[in-house]
Amino acid sequence: MDAPLLVQVAVRRTPAAPPTGAERVRVQRAHARETLGLASDLAGGPAGPWPQEEDGGRPLPLEGWHWSISHDAHLTVGGLARVPVGVDTERIQERRLALAERVLSAEERVLLVHEEPALAFTRAWCAKEAVLKARGIGMAGLSRCRIRAVEPERLLLGLDGEEWRVEQARVDDSVVAVTTAGAKWCLEWSGVAVGPLHASP
Repeated sequence: MDAPLLVQVAVRRTPAAPPTGAERVRVQRAHARETLGLASDLAGGPAGPWPQEEDGGRPLPLEGWHWSISHDAHLTVGGLARVPVGVDTERIQERRLALAERVLSAEERVLLVHEEPALAFTRAWCAKEAVLKARGIGMAGLSRCRIRAVEPERLLLGLDGEEWRVEQARVDDSVVAVTTAGAKWCLEWSGVAVGPLHASP
């Protein structure tokens, strides 16, 4: 029997950076690549540099390793695997109803009805972003990416006839989402400790 594919993911808190502007993004992006390097070290992957189609564009495989990063003012996340992988992180916060209705169909909102609204939206958004990153199609595919089932620490999504399992965890008041191609894979975390989604920060 084949062993499950390993997806190695590192999570670290974002260092202090300028509050706005391009310099802030540069600092966060550089830290996210360092976080990816930590994951790669643990997985026995390459040291980089990590190629992209253009600055900030779609990640390109390096020595047979696929990779993905995410960053914001709170966390940086780096993940890699031998098949396409997607990671995302977002802070749990209230969103405008109009945005929730644009991102989530009525059926998806019903699936998430038992979640606290801010957590429900953040879980959905992170999961969809992770899937779109793994597919390499960006936000243009958002309307085709749909939640099929909700579980305590994962969401099951469909996109263009493919099924995606998105594992989720919580760090402080943020959600981290991870997915990869195929059904048989296992996830290994490193960096800061991750916890269950419904735990208090």
